[in-house]
Amino acid sequence: MNNLINGSAKDFIKRQIKSKLPPNLQSLRLKIRLTNQADLYRERARDKWLRALKFILSELSGNDIYFRSPDGISYISMPNNYSSFVTCVVGARDPEIWRFIRKTLKPGSVFVDAGANIGTYTLPASKLVGAGGRVLSFEAHPKTFAYLKRNLENNRVANATALNLALGDKRGFISIKFDSNNPGETHVSDEKEGTVGVELTTVDFMLGSLGIDEIHYLKIDVEGFELPVIRGAKNTLFNSRNIIIQTELEEKHAARYGHRVSEVCDLLQSLGFVSYKIDNNGDAQRLETNVSGDVIWMRSSVSTAQFC
Repeated sequence: MNNLINGSAKDFIKRQIKSKLPPNLQSLRLKIRLTNQADLYRERARDKWLRALKFILSELSGNDIYFRSPDGISYISMPNNYSSFVTCVVGARDPEIWRFIRKTLKPGSVFVDAGANIGTYTLPASKLVGAGGRVLSFEAHPKTFAYLKRNLENNRVANATALNLALGDKRGFISIKFDSNNPGETHVSDEKEGTVGVELTTVDFMLGSLGIDEIHYLKIDVEGFELPVIRGAKNTLFNSRNIIIQTELEEKHAARYGHRVSEVCDLLQSLGFVSYKIDNNGDAQRLETNVSGDVIWMRSSVSTAQFC
């Protein structure tokens, strides 16, 4: 019993100490551990460790971080943004998914980025779709959106449109809570403090207003708000027969809004989509159970060889 009490006391003290640390120090341990352990960091380890160290040192200043990804894209980021760290060190926010995207996304495609952060998907996608393609980039929080706009301007991206809008299943206004510990986890919230009101719209309405009938790739990373976003995109999904959808599904995030991941899966399956996981080679593997994390959805008639 004493050991249990002592252990609980130690855990409490650790949590209290951690809560007093500034966000950049709170996330430092995670970054070091990931850089040391994850397989994706082991290839060209010295180069990646140097990138990681430079990023971490810049972050400790609390100022904006300037970096160039290995594929030559320039970024400006706020501190503590995990997506920025991974992109800086590895070259892509989700390396295995980007292997898949490079195999499937063709020049001339329309790519929709729902939850764009600072542009770690938007910018490389704009290169892949080329001058004949288009990227629509939605970022709800004004602070993060400002970085997205700067990154598009600094890289002279002409085929991407940045939209400071939240996506859901209706039009109106909604509150967004900024997460200073990791801005990538900024999310829709009904809390009174620490939130900002933003305009809410739907994928269907926005694409209709822009005269876009069909899209080819829809990436959704909205921290649990996936179900309303998909409900607001049903007409687009119906019209886009060869579309690929990318979702990040976490039960704890979906629970914020009173639904479960299974409801997202049921809706997409009712629309004819099948779930896949992407392996380390960037190939889609059929997913029958444990639908969570990064999940790709395609209609059964679509294969990576047939895309677009």
